[in-house]
Amino acid sequence: MNITEKLTKELSLRKPQELSLIKLDAILSGVKLDRDKLEDIEARLVGNVKFDTEFPSFTFALATGVGKTRLMAAMIAYLYYTKGLKDFFILTPGETIYTKTIDNFTPSSKKYVLDGLTDFPMFNLITGENYTYANFGNQLFDAVNIYVFNIQKIFNERTDVEFRFHRYQETLGSSFAELLQQKDLVILMDESHRYRGVKSIKAINHLKPELGLEFTATPISDNVVYSYTLGDAINDSKKALASLHNGNGAKGGYIKIPYVIARSDDYTYKGDLELVKLEDGIRRHREKKALIEAYCKNNKLPFVLPVTLLTTKNIQHAKDVKALIESDSFFDGYYKDKTLLVTSESEVDSINQLLRLEEPYPVNKNEIVVHVDKLKEGWDVKNVYTIIPFRASISKTLIEQTIGRGLRLPFGELSGVEELDSLDIISHDNFARVIAVAHEVAEGIGVKKAEKKEELKTVEIKPTGNKKLWIKIPAVEAKVYSSNKLEFFPIKLRLEELKKIKPRMVKTDIVSRQTEDAGEVEIKEEINPVNRIVRLIILEMSEFDISFKAILQKIVKHYLDQLQVTGKELSKLVKLHEQTILNDILPQLQEKLQEQTRIKFGVLDEQLPFEPYLKVVKVSAVPLDKDEVSEAESRGNIIKGYDKSVYPAYVFDSTQEKLLADSLERDKSVVSWLRLRNGQLPIKYIYGNYNPDFIVERKDANYLVEVKDKSKLDKKDPEVLEKAKQAEEWCKIASGATNKQWIYKLLPHTAVSRINSFDAIISSAYKIDKK
Repeated sequence: MNITEKLTKELSLRKPQELSLIKLDAILSGVKLDRDKLEDIEARLVGNVKFDTEFPSFTFALATGVGKTRLMAAMIAYLYYTKGLKDFFILTPGETIYTKTIDNFTPSSKKYVLDGLTDFPMFNLITGENYTYANFGNQLFDAVNIYVFNIQKIFNERTDVEFRFHRYQETLGSSFAELLQQKDLVILMDESHRYRGVKSIKAINHLKPELGLEFTATPISDNVVYSYTLGDAINDSKKALASLHNGNGAKGGYIKIPYVIARSDDYTYKGDLELVKLEDGIRRHREKKALIEAYCKNNKLPFVLPVTLLTTKNIQHAKDVKALIESDSFFDGYYKDKTLLVTSESEVDSINQLLRLEEPYPVNKNEIVVHVDKLKEGWDVKNVYTIIPFRASISKTLIEQTIGRGLRLPFGELSGVEELDSLDIISHDNFARVIAVAHEVAEGIGVKKAEKKEELKTVEIKPTGNKKLWIKIPAVEAKVYSSNKLEFFPIKLRLEELKKIKPRMVKTDIVSRQTEDAGEVEIKEEINPVNRIVRLIILEMSEFDISFKAILQKIVKHYLDQLQVTGKELSKLVKLHEQTILNDILPQLQEKLQEQTRIKFGVLDEQLPFEPYLKVVKVSAVPLDKDEVSEAESRGNIIKGYDKSVYPAYVFDSTQEKLLADSLERDKSVVSWLRLRNGQLPIKYIYGNYNPDFIVERKDANYLVEVKDKSKLDKKDPEVLEKAKQAEEWCKIASGATNKQWIYKLLPHTAVSRINSFDAIISSAYKIDKK
């Protein structure tokens, strides 16, 4: 395991963080910091990189919410392990980020970003408050030192005073700035776009750093070496959600998906526009609160109190808005003592409450934060779900400044619940203009129309007190075993255009994806093209090592033979388009490896409990009798009256669920039944967890039932079939554990009918191919 793999694993780095670290490793492998001239370093980098500092400094442009501070920590560890560097100066633009960064690098903090490293040494944490301590200087020469300062602590605009950072101190024998000049200093600049002014750059250059690392979501300099934009992050979150909805994990999604909420242009405003905007935003807030309550309860998570952020025009306006929110006329006075005002006049207590916004209820009771341009870059709270900007009309700058305050994920990963995976920005400008501005900021920002919808509430669904109906479901543990056995398979060339490509020299930076075209050239035949691709595959996929060389050579040769070119022409194609070829080959190899993945189920000495859970319904919803509801009412309402079920009431998500429930309730052969809620009986399969629909108990056997769209079954959707195979394996284990047969039935939705018996319904079940 190399150093980047070690740090990625121990610090649980996300993919953009890992790629940034790999990029730094690649850059520094070809650079001698203490010898190379700036122009020589610039010449070696792809993308016309130019430095505006007197030392080499590289910008890593990561979207807000992806984790710049964690990346900073990984790079500090990397430079200590590989270069022996010990002095790291972290520069922040203001007091808010400064305070947060000190907390991030304090080992006793629960937000400590170096937590997880197995052998990183103890270090001195030097800040703008403690650097003048009398005996501190002597401690700084043999130890690892992390300095955290904000830009205001190393220079200011005044020329009539000597700034103490540069003032001679007897205990040091120099100024603190001069002491830092003696060291091999690495300067790490958070929100680095804030330091491009002449005086800021001059103050930074004065420290004579050996290396600079810059982090920002909005770069304005020409030294960017890796970029992961807001558009990239939105796209990845959308892909992760699609994967999650298909029953897979949500790996690769790092932020909430932002939406601008606007009224349609034909909407006639009645009354004050600001009040309409405020009420629309708070309705969204209340809807999210109900959904969060249910999600946390059902997944046994601490309750996360959602926060709405309001940006106002000035201090008086902020006070007026707060007074309105806390008035009896606004949602019946619910937000009295739940609204926090933060301005330049705020007392210490308000600032402390601000710092506690992420704490669980009741440590934090504030649901609304009103501020006047106080909470800018660096202030981001993971439980901000709604933002209402009153300051100005919608603009690219406003969205860019606003959006970063609420992109972080409160649960550390996407939930799969649309409203909990989105950040809403309320705007009531011209609808077409809103769409245009949103698309100008980043591809993927959604625009939704504000709708007048009934509010939501949570209802508790409790199990029946008749425990004779409680079906005995064994607790089954799943263990995943991956075998890296690979056999020859006829790999396909899925890129026919490769046959038509004229060899051109393309200089490519794989991490940043930037390319430079050097035109058509002749390439000397250096290495066998099959071996070239095999070597790259082994480097790219950690599952393979040199022992796989022979089988990979056979597979790659079969692939390249399909190009129908040989000799030098083949060598040209392979060398100049190796990344394109790899992008075609690697997924096919990954699929074959996944086929070697095996899941083994084992029974734990316990049974699954039946506990109350929450469902979200309209606030006007009342329990309806199962025999008196229409088909239109069967979704989203509380349906009661099920005497043979583990739960006597349900909130169904589809008409088919209600029809099957009614059929099971009538069927005399059914002893008991259960509509499983999401997560109640997760069955492991190779892409994640699968949750079946129903359990049915009869005297002869217990049935695990899944209802699927008939079209997916007719097409033999591979994901559906993989889930079914693992469900059948689960049933085998459950049968042995309970001494009663468990049977899996995969049903087309067309088979479900209220009047059919259970036997009639399952007679249409699909047979699972066990190959």
